[in-house]
Amino acid sequence: MKYSAFLVIVFLCSTHLSFAQKADETEVELLIDRHNFWRADVGVAPINYSEELAEVANKWAIQLKSQGCAFKHSQNAYGENLFKGTVGYFTAGDAVDSWGSEKQDYDYKKNKCTTGKMCGHYTQIVWENTTEVGCAKSICDGSVIWVCNYNPAGNYVGQQPY
Repeated sequence: MKYSAFLVIVFLCSTHLSFAQKADETEVELLIDRHNFWRADVGVAPINYSEELAEVANKWAIQLKSQGCAFKHSQNAYGENLFKGTVGYFTAGDAVDSWGSEKQDYDYKKNKCTTGKMCGHYTQIVWENTTEVGCAKSICDGSVIWVCNYNPAGNYVGQQPY
């Protein structure tokens, strides 16, 4: 009896510390709210949530977890943003806002980032033709990795996002 109780505790602890899953209802609301905040800021239509894209993101989050919490893009057919931060400290909204904060490094008139800076996460968020997003997260080694996929993908060379 003690041994089986110990196994249950180990299982519950390991699933809490290391898992991948699609965004829950509260996280979905926050993800959509923050995406649409950044989109509205530049006059782009709101984005919708896609369970199909969330499933794609979840499969990649599981893959990242299985690779020792790797942090790399999937190279799938969709647009994709990744975020990694301390679990329990960063929310889904924080992930989106970190991408959105790249706006300060984006020059719309020149359609490029400030030298040495990144802004492709931001331009994917506000890509005018993108209509849907789906996200999932992986938790392991004290970190949360958010994966968001976008359809249609954005960030085409030579094209402005809006």
